[in-house]
Amino acid sequence: MVIRNGPFVYPRFGLPTVRFARTRRTGLEPYTRTLNQRAETGCTPHLHEAHLQKAGAPGQFPPNSSHSTQAKDNSVAIRPIVIHGNPVLHRPAAPVTEFNDELKELVADMYETMDASNGVGLAAPQIGVGLRIFTYKMENEDGVPPRGCIINPVLTLGKISTADPDPYEEEEGCLSFPGYGFPLKRAEWVTVNGLDEHGNPVQFEATGWFARCMQHETDHLDGKLYVNRLNKKWTSKMKKVVKKEGWTVDGNSWMPGVDPDPFGH
Repeated sequence: MVIRNGPFVYPRFGLPTVRFARTRRTGLEPYTRTLNQRAETGCTPHLHEAHLQKAGAPGQFPPNSSHSTQAKDNSVAIRPIVIHGNPVLHRPAAPVTEFNDELKELVADMYETMDASNGVGLAAPQIGVGLRIFTYKMENEDGVPPRGCIINPVLTLGKISTADPDPYEEEEGCLSFPGYGFPLKRAEWVTVNGLDEHGNPVQFEATGWFARCMQHETDHLDGKLYVNRLNKKWTSKMKKVVKKEGWTVDGNSWMPGVDPDPFGH
């Protein structure tokens, strides 16, 4: 998730800051070089759809890191972010059943990728992994640590207003719908129950934009993007974007720190 009411500013109403290349990926490139090495050579790695199809086995992890920038040395662990149209984004993620070193490595990669993409939240399906995990990075007034990981979250939502969303105060953005923002009504408070990466229980109440972040990321784990919840007016605009960008098919992704930042950070 990215937000307008904070340090992340991008154009409103579907006007992308950067038009970056859209490419159908035909192979899986090993991402074993460091971010600086890839930037120097102009290499832009992407996920292959065959890997995405493997990602959602219940409680299982995908083959280890052949698609990430993490090597056996100290290279950074930033993974490509998949874009609307990839199947892993449009199906429910599987619960995590094993808390082991692989899980800790995945969570570390998610933190690294979230930071590199200038996001305030990142769900595992957004990096091609069909598991119920998300990370977040957001200051809040609820006494909750501003950075964390929630596994197998269950949310209890407050009432969602049926009024039209405010186009200036209630606009969301998503790393998997890069470069665009649309307004959406959300519950003003939620109760979050889940686990951290060590398997310890996590429970707290979130309000305001922090509550919005929790809802946005949990939606990803249920196979929904925020654009799937827009009202009729904004859904029409969103569908035009999807058609124009070619996001009706799988195989599109972008690499934080290598590809141009779609939100202009």
